Amino acid sequence: MAARAVISLLDGQATPVAHTFSPNSGDGNVPGTSVISYEDRVGGVSVGFNRVSISTRQPSKQNRNYKVAVLIQVPVLEVVSNSTVSGIAPAPQAAYVDTVRMEFILPERSSVQSRKDLLAYTKNLLANAVMTSSIVDLEQPW
Repeated sequence: MAARAVISLLDGQATPVAHTFSPNSGDGNVPGTSVISYEDRVGGVSVGFNRVSISTRQPSKQNRNYKVAVLIQVPVLEVVSNSTVSGIAPAPQAAYVDTVRMEFILPERSSVQSRKDLLAYTKNLLANAVMTSSIVDLEQPW
């Protein structure tokens, strides 16, 4: 089992900055499943923390696949001003949240090499220019 530790991820700035995602919570209440959440606590406003969540599920009698799901959330805070009648700035709130969900379905029979290949293909696809133009520039591939 992988140890619960911080995750360091580079952002997408022109000069990338490393962000540290610290373990926030873990849930092992359901037999055969595990969920752990991480937060990048920079900024001090919890509603604006970037989050990563990783859940794993072991095979059961009904479903003979391992399942690993990843959720990444990047909230953007609403711009607020102090120009209220009371002069008190409203509490920060998220304007929207950019989100990605990935799910890996790994049959019990899959080999280590097959899983390595799947992970490498996923990493390389995400680094590919087609994905960059699709996600960053909102262009459709053709």
